[in-house]
Amino acid sequence: MKVFQIRALIILILFFSLIGSGILVPNSSAQEEIQIPGWIKNVAGWWANDEISENQFLTGIEYLINNNIIGYGDRWVPCNSGPQRIFEPDVDDSDNDGDTTELIEIPSQTISPSKSVPDWVKNNASWWSDNLINDTDFLNGLQYLIEHRIIKIDNKKILGKIPLEDILFSPAWTIDKNSLVFIQSTFFEIYGEYENCIMVNGYEQWKSPLLGLNPNKLDMYNEVAVWNDPQKTVVVYPYFTSIAYTEPGFYTYYAGVCDDCTTTKFAPPIPSYTSSGMGHQALTLLGYTSITDVEIDKNPSILQQFDKVIMLHNEYVTRAMFDAITNHPNVLYLYPNALYAEIEVNYINETITLIRGHNYPEPEIENGFDWEFDNTHPYEFDSKCKIIDIYKIKNGRMTTCYPENVFLTDSQQLFDLLRIIKDL
Repeated sequence: MKVFQIRALIILILFFSLIGSGILVPNSSAQEEIQIPGWIKNVAGWWANDEISENQFLTGIEYLINNNIIGYGDRWVPCNSGPQRIFEPDVDDSDNDGDTTELIEIPSQTISPSKSVPDWVKNNASWWSDNLINDTDFLNGLQYLIEHRIIKIDNKKILGKIPLEDILFSPAWTIDKNSLVFIQSTFFEIYGEYENCIMVNGYEQWKSPLLGLNPNKLDMYNEVAVWNDPQKTVVVYPYFTSIAYTEPGFYTYYAGVCDDCTTTKFAPPIPSYTSSGMGHQALTLLGYTSITDVEIDKNPSILQQFDKVIMLHNEYVTRAMFDAITNHPNVLYLYPNALYAEIEVNYINETITLIRGHNYPEPEIENGFDWEFDNTHPYEFDSKCKIIDIYKIKNGRMTTCYPENVFLTDSQQLFDLLRIIKDL
């Protein structure tokens, strides 16, 4: 028997021994942030020395990740929209219909024919097997293979350390836990809807991640939450902005594709990047009251009930909204680009129409209200938020970056931001 066949047999034996020993049980209390059984170093060494094939190594690693034997740690789990569908001629007449020329679907392959493992990943495996680099460096190589779809993960099989049934999601959103899969554990537990991916620069990304509370972190949440705080604070969800970004909509018009898309229909809200969905989920999880801009437009005096108003990415607003918000004495404009363009709402036809702003109807018109405190440029496009400064304006405070991605992190920066929001 060839050496690589012996090695492959050993791998299979180890798989079954793991199943028998109970190491496959997810959410173990002994689970570490990065969990890689030591014997896998031997397998990595065999591959590095060409004692097993590349495809055998990848198939084994894929199995280990999808069965939570190699813990994914605190890394972001990529979105996969489902297995690749591969067809080949049925030369063996597997369905016994007498036709050996028809195409039949075969199981998804681990490695795409058009892609191969970079040399540096194999070098990493060799160095890791010799204890020259640590587990994190080895996982960086696996992360690359996953992101480039050389290794295919099954989102339904990747589990978080906290059982899904124990995770509390925002009461402001209707969420079906049966459709959720784990993405990452940070300050919040992050989940996504299975196969709800979008293509960005050739890679699949989660369309609308969902944030949840980890029941083991309640002491930390208590420091930044307001569920036991008597303050009268409200968060304004930007429903009109959410509509403006749907397709076809305002941005279809801006792209020159649709001349009459300055009017667009109401649509169900989703917690997207452009509608500050992460920020809204985070704050409502922590006990903040939420209203929509529809409620302000219909009843501008509603803001008088609150001592503090938190605006999100409320880019598109009516004149009634603009006046009510700018006349309130204590507003935190958490996202740049708020109050940028004026719209008109038709509640009978369920439409919004762009009136002025965002270079409309004339190219030189930027802020539709000519608002002196508009901070769109340059802050809206700083999404990395390496530094978040909060500065005063006439009726409140503004930030110096677009903080949406900060709510997905486990950083001191996020904790400090939430403390500031609470204490302002």
